[in-house]
Amino acid sequence: MTRPVIERASTALRAEIAARAARLIAEGHVHDFALAKRKAAHQMGVTEGRALPSNQEVGDALSQYRAVYNPEHPELIHDLRKKAAYLMHFFSAYRPYLTGSVLSGAAGAHSNINLLLYHDDPKAVEFFLLDQKIDYQHNESAGIQQVTGYPTLSFWYDETPVLLHVRPLSAERNASHREERATLTEVEHLLAPAP
Repeated sequence: MTRPVIERASTALRAEIAARAARLIAEGHVHDFALAKRKAAHQMGVTEGRALPSNQEVGDALSQYRAVYNPEHPELIHDLRKKAAYLMHFFSAYRPYLTGSVLSGAAGAHSNINLLLYHDDPKAVEFFLLDQKIDYQHNESAGIQQVTGYPTLSFWYDETPVLLHVRPLSAERNASHREERATLTEVEHLLAPAP
């Protein structure tokens, strides 16, 4: 095969993997782009890592999928971000940031609201939840890096699962540049109507 033919086949394969990964995310079976790409490739029998699409390609395929099959998706994201903003007000003493699929816009109907909370006492958030009579559980967080000795706590708010990822104050300043996160002001900006 000539080089242009191979490149076209590779591009088509990447697009097909991206479309399948997008469907896995949109239908709520997978919440992480990397996992969705690996599952989609595995389902198609593709083992070569170079054939995997980029996150941007999956994001584009996800937008196309939702435009056809989930036209109400923008309203869902808006509602989840409104809930996140309320919770960020509620947890304002713990320097909250929104992260994950609600922030990126990839969330589905069954997605978690993921908040990063920063405080040097890892038990402080638990005491606050107890004082507010909020029934919570310790949770293993998938896809978000945990800090040893600092819990991930889960509870339900208005029929939406919430994960609180507690971290020390030093982690706020040293946050990874790869970890997308938003302050309350930034989330409120996302909620503002377009001019």
